[in-house]
Amino acid sequence: MVLKKMGRVAGLMFGSYIESVEFRKAMVTLMVYAVLFGMGYHLNLVFGNDKIAPILDGYAMTSLFAGLHFLSGAMDRTILVGGCLVVLFTLVLRLVISLVVGAIILPFSVTYNIYKVVKNGYLLVKYAV
Repeated sequence: MVLKKMGRVAGLMFGSYIESVEFRKAMVTLMVYAVLFGMGYHLNLVFGNDKIAPILDGYAMTSLFAGLHFLSGAMDRTILVGGCLVVLFTLVLRLVISLVVGAIILPFSVTYNIYKVVKNGYLLVKYAV
């Protein structure tokens, strides 16, 4: 009822249609990537004081999130038996693996999410008018 009062475009965008859900997921993912890249760019923690270092820091932070997101289905189902050092070692190993996988996956993920935003945004605008 509230969505009908907001208008047809808002009703389609925030509704439960498949295009709306895919559009929202892709937009949220792209916004998270942009925020993480900005944080890494401005913090400049890892790669020193070169001219390209802030860009690499932003890419590393974004690829860490992309790798964790990509590997979340496979690496969440692990059972650890041991003390604190085993858990710490596993956490560091998981972060390193996520960083390496994320550095490879990130360009494809960004391209695919932009494609989903354009495709589903076009469908939402097309059917709203």
